[in-house]
Amino acid sequence: MNNMSLSFGASLVVALALVATACNSGDNNNGAPSPLPSFNNTVLSIATATDGSGDVYLGGDFTTYNGAQAIRMVRLNTNGTIDPAFPMALGFNGSVRSIMPAGNQGVSLYVGGDFTSYNGIQKNRIVRINANGVFDQSFAIGTGFDNSVQFIALAEDGSGNLYVGGAFTVYNGFTVNGLVRLKPDGSIDPTFVIGTGFDSTVYFIVPLANGDLYVGGAFTTYKGVTVNRIVRLHSNGAIDPSFVTGTGFDNTIFTLLLADDGSGDLYVGGAFNNYNGDVANNLVRLNSNGVRDLFFTTGVGLNNTVFHIVPTGDGSGDLYVAGAFTSYNDLQANEMVRLNQNGTMDSTFSTGSGFNNTVFRVAPAQDGSSDVYAVGQFTEYQSTPIGRFVRLTSIGILHPPI
Repeated sequence: MNNMSLSFGASLVVALALVATACNSGDNNNGAPSPLPSFNNTVLSIATATDGSGDVYLGGDFTTYNGAQAIRMVRLNTNGTIDPAFPMALGFNGSVRSIMPAGNQGVSLYVGGDFTSYNGIQKNRIVRINANGVFDQSFAIGTGFDNSVQFIALAEDGSGNLYVGGAFTVYNGFTVNGLVRLKPDGSIDPTFVIGTGFDSTVYFIVPLANGDLYVGGAFTTYKGVTVNRIVRLHSNGAIDPSFVTGTGFDNTIFTLLLADDGSGDLYVGGAFNNYNGDVANNLVRLNSNGVRDLFFTTGVGLNNTVFHIVPTGDGSGDLYVAGAFTSYNDLQANEMVRLNQNGTMDSTFSTGSGFNNTVFRVAPAQDGSSDVYAVGQFTEYQSTPIGRFVRLTSIGILHPPI
């Protein structure tokens, strides 16, 4: 998740649906109390509205939420009900993988994924949507992308430009292997020159304030140069030679996070077991020069893939890590764990039996509560049925408690 390209504002009090007097779905259960928040298929992305409403956008493979139509994307009010001011009509005809508010006071947001249409109109894998759910015609993508968009990130230079990464090779007729920088009107920014680009999928992008950006994914080369799964680029698309990764990672990177302690360090998560010749099971922290930060000690690490890393947002410097794992450093941690700055597990966040399936994204509520949202494939949390979307307190219990 870093930028996850995820913007998180005020919290969604979605777990009001956990109590009998909580939100009711209105259009699907004749006024009866809602069940626990439930999507009928995988949730892949989450982003909080930046208009101060506290609403939240969710995207994925689902077609219903609590029994009501929600075709692969939905905006929920702070009480967990569907926001009727953001009508989706036909929605998307393929997965929504990335949602990024456009940075214009909540007026619009970018959506990327596997889809080729939005509300019945051809939109190949990316679209900009206004606050009323209507696509923004001023963002002209032409024929769009020829394959999946995995991640969208706004540039940090105030230009309104955006980076798009994925499995594509063409955008609007131009070769852009895995990565492109677009202007706010949808045209390619020609000052960002990627040449032959990446030889495989880009999964995550972290733009920096100085114009540089980190890129992680499944690739092994960029512009014909070996950069195993990670590279730092300058704002013109050139490789930054000061970030030296040696032999790099032995398998895919799915998430990156710039440390929030001012160090310039970078957390890296994925499906790898090795970084530059050393054991690094699915999680590692790198210094800004590419050297592994040995202060962040993970021991034997995680026993399966990491899909997202985010800061806890409470000023502690801790981080949440989510994925398909069931243990961290030989301790039980089913799909989600909170780590201290030195890499030790934070035992105050106690998830018990945790989730019964993968967590793809987590998002701190950022409302002063220290709560956190989790979305993914899971249908249970601590043996309680809950459909792929949950809000937890800072100690790991459902909010509000059942």
